[in-house]
Amino acid sequence: MFKFNPNTPLKFYSKETTYIPGQGNSSAWVEISSGDYSTFYCEWKGGFGNAVFTAANIGIEEWGTIRTFYNPDIYEKLRSVSVIVLKNADPSAIVDGEIDKNNMNVYELFGGVDNVLEENRYLEFKVRRYEAI
Repeated sequence: MFKFNPNTPLKFYSKETTYIPGQGNSSAWVEISSGDYSTFYCEWKGGFGNAVFTAANIGIEEWGTIRTFYNPDIYEKLRSVSVIVLKNADPSAIVDGEIDKNNMNVYELFGGVDNVLEENRYLEFKVRRYEAI
């Protein structure tokens, strides 16, 4: 049985790009919601042990592992587009519709997302601090 303690609120934002005739592409960060919900709870585990050295070797300073309930909307976005994860559902991480890359609660997917045992019950994935250029 997969056990975890979902005590950390998260918000997810996906980068959506649309084509505007005569103007070109326009991109925006759009909050991911599922039904009436836009805040989701997870178990957040920070990076520690030997894995810290491995991550540091590839330039990752801060990262974490997230375990949460399966949600098809979140799962599909994590698999298909750029997604930002806001730890503690931090409202100050979005400034004028843009992600604040200096906010310590902004993370991005690092690696893939696992639908644990393909049972559509739990998701597990790693994130790293967001450091957009």
